[in-house]
Amino acid sequence: IALALIAWSIPAAFVVIQSLLVDTYSGWDYFEDPTVYSRYLVAIVLMIATERMADNRVNLLVRQFRDAQILDAANRARFAAAIRQADKRASSKGAELVILLVAFIWSVATTRLASVVSADSWEGAIAAGETVLSWAGDVSAFTSNALFLFLVLRWLWRFVIWASLLRKTSRFQLQIMPLHPDRCGGLGFLGIFPGIFSGVIFAFSCVVAASFYKAAPTVGDSSQLLWLAVVVWLLLVSAIFLGPLLFFFRPLYMARERALLEYGRLAHGHHLAFHQHWIDGRKAGQEILGSADPSSLSDLNASVQTVHEMRTLPIDRPALVQLMISAGLPLLLMAAMRMPVGELLKLIMGVLF
Repeated sequence: IALALIAWSIPAAFVVIQSLLVDTYSGWDYFEDPTVYSRYLVAIVLMIATERMADNRVNLLVRQFRDAQILDAANRARFAAAIRQADKRASSKGAELVILLVAFIWSVATTRLASVVSADSWEGAIAAGETVLSWAGDVSAFTSNALFLFLVLRWLWRFVIWASLLRKTSRFQLQIMPLHPDRCGGLGFLGIFPGIFSGVIFAFSCVVAASFYKAAPTVGDSSQLLWLAVVVWLLLVSAIFLGPLLFFFRPLYMARERALLEYGRLAHGHHLAFHQHWIDGRKAGQEILGSADPSSLSDLNASVQTVHEMRTLPIDRPALVQLMISAGLPLLLMAAMRMPVGELLKLIMGVLF
C-alpha cells in the first residue's frame, strides 16, 4: 500500500507544482483520470499483495504431484529437477534486471504514445507537431509507470515459468487413475491453477476497464462496443490462463481411451459369465438371493460409467466461474457506468434468457 501511494503521489506532486508555476499547463485532470487510480493504486497493490499467496498455491500443486503418487519413482527425480530449474528462473536477478530494463523502455514509449493519443492531458501535449511531456509525464515514465510495467512483466514472466513447468510435467509418465472420483484421473486438483492468478487478473481487468472508460467518448460509447470489449477480454483471459491446462489433454485422453477398452473388456467378460451362469444355466428364483454376482455386476457397471464420465481437461466449473468473475467484474462495472441501468439490465436479461 505504501509503495502504491508513493507511485501515485510522485506524479501528483509534479502536476500540482507545474500547474501552479506554469501558466500554460493545467494537469488537474490527473486527479480525475481513472487509469491513474487503476494502475498506481489498485493494480500495484494487488500485484504485490497476491504474490505470496500465488507462491503458496504453486507449492501446493507441486506437493500434490509428489504426495498423491501421480509420478512414479522413475520420474520423481526429473520432476524435482524441473522444479529446481523453474525456481532458479523465477528468482533470477538477471531476469529481473532485463525485465526492469524493458519496463523502462516500454514506459517511456507508452507515455509519449498516450500523450499523442490524448492530444492534451496531464502527461503532456502536442506543440508544433511534436510531443512535449509535462514534468509529471517525464517523472512517471521513469518511476510510477515503470514500476507498474515492471510488476506486470514480472508476473507474466512467472506465469510463463509455471506454465512451462506444467508442460514438462504433462510429458512425464503420469499414473492417471480413470476411476478417481474427481472424474479427471486424479488431476482434478489442477483446476485451482487459474485461481492462482485471480488477484492479478482482477488488477489487469481494472486497468483495461479504466482505459476503455477513458477512451469511450473518443472511440464511441455504444452498447455493442462495450459488450464486444467484455467478450473479447473474457476470451483472451480464458485462452491465456486456462491454456496451460491443455497440456494435460493428451495424457488424459489417452488414459480415458485405454481405460474404456480395458474396463470394457473386463465388463464384457464378467457380464458374459453372469449371463451364461444365470440365464443360459437356467438358474433363477431363490438361487440368486444372497449371491454376490448381482452386486459385482452393479459395481462394475458403476466403474465403467465413471470411466465414460472421465474428463480430458482438468477444468471444473468453480475454477471457471472464479476466473470469469475476476476478469469480468471490473468491465461490467465500467459498462454500468457508461450505460443507463435499464438498458444494461435489458441486455443482461437478453444474454441470459
